[in-house]
Order: sequence, then C-alpha cells, then structure tokens
Amino acid sequence: MTKNNPDVDSYIAAFPKEIQKLLEEMRQTIRKVAPDAEEKIGYGIPTFTLNGNLVHYAAFKNHIGFYPAPRGLEAFKKELSGYKGAKGSVQFPFDKPLPLDLVAKITKYRIEQNLAKADSKSKKKTPVKPPKLSDKEQVTEHIQKLDPELGKVIEAIRKIILSTDKEIAEHIKWNNPSFYYTGEMKPFEPKEYKRDIVVMNLHKGRIMLVFPSGARVKDTTGFLEGDYKDGRRTVVFKDLDDVKSKEKTLKSVVKEWLSLVEK
Repeated sequence: MTKNNPDVDSYIAAFPKEIQKLLEEMRQTIRKVAPDAEEKIGYGIPTFTLNGNLVHYAAFKNHIGFYPAPRGLEAFKKELSGYKGAKGSVQFPFDKPLPLDLVAKITKYRIEQNLAKADSKSKKKTPVKPPKLSDKEQVTEHIQKLDPELGKVIEAIRKIILSTDKEIAEHIKWNNPSFYYTGEMKPFEPKEYKRDIVVMNLHKGRIMLVFPSGARVKDTTGFLEGDYKDGRRTVVFKDLDDVKSKEKTLKSVVKEWLSLVEK
C-alpha cells in the first residue's frame, strides 16, 4: 500500500472534522479493496488510479459524491436506487450512514473492469507504458538529469534532510526535489502548505532551498535569509564544501521546524 498523498491529505484537512471522518472512511474503504491503486488529486478531487482512473470521491454541501464511471453504477443500479445521482456519479447524503460495503463492491467491480481492459490491450500488443516511478525514484531521476557536479551537491543536501527525521519524505513539487512532513497534523487550509518543509529552487544551476514557512523558525545564526511577507525564508549554497560546513545548521533548522508542527 502506498503512502498518503500529501495533496489528498490537504484536500481532506480543508473540511470540518465530521466531514473529514466521512472522507477518510471512503478513502480507507477504497484502499482496502484496491491496495495496489495510487491516489492523487484528479479533476480537483481525490482519485484512485489502477490501469487508469478507478474511482473518485468528494465532499459537497450536503453529500459525499462518489464517481465510479457510468458502467460502475449501471452494474449496481438496484442497490443504488435509493440515492440521487447523475451519469457516472452518485450522492451519499450526510444524514445517512455511508454504504461502505456497497462502495467496496463497486470499487472491486471497477478494478475488474480496468484489469480486463488492460489485458485486452496487452493481447493487441499495445506497447506497455513503463510503470509509474515512485516519489523517491522521481527525485533520483531528476537529480541524475542535472549537471554531475550540481547533482553531487543536491544529493548531499537530500541525504542530510532525509536523515534528520524518519517522518520526512520527498517528491517532485514545482518541478524540483521537495521534502515534506508525513506525520499527523491538525487540519489546515491547503494553500498554507503546512506539510512542506523545504522546496529546492535549481533555476539556472542556483542551489537554493526555500522554506515556505521558515519565518516560524527562530534562527539566530543568519542561516535563513530573506524577509518575505508570506513567511518564506531561503538558503543558498555555493558548492559541496559549503553544504558540508552548514550540515549541522541545516539539520538544526529542520528539527526546529518539526518541533513546531501542530499535531
């Protein structure tokens, strides 16, 4: 089973707690049936994919929307007769318990559809797309495409940040290696980017680290630079020797950031 997608975490965190609970119930029910599926934000809402889009779900004013595609609903037309819906979607009102068993059945049916579709394509000798790279593999691939000397510096910074705490993970965000907190957090507005610890900025070979909420860290060493109104702070490294000389300070700043997480 894959790790939580931080964008989906942010989507769920934006709702009141009682709605968060319902969204998490949908999420975990789908995951249990489709442990090999990947989750992401698609069309602006939480989405599970497995050989293509599998199912989507979302919260609205009075209901949870579930989107298993038209064929996914047609096969369970009788069981869904008590719910409002449209082509490809069904509404589960907040004033009724979520039909999680039915969600699981429909998701399983959609898996069978997608696998059959994939098998059919394979028989037609359609070129198979390479498997999607994991977040870690995407970061590695990104670094390998850089100038070798620059890549060595980025790899050193990467190791320092990841070794600071086991709850730090990495992915590509804004087209650069980025690092985020994977642990429990209080709900927050998605646009606040509270999970993002460090985002690299490698434009034209410049080695800059951007701390989106770095202003919260009490840094008296001058390591964090800038005075941006949105709370950003930055660090620029010259070369590998510069990184090595500032390793302890970088770890200290990241640890301080982690200590300020609202759980």
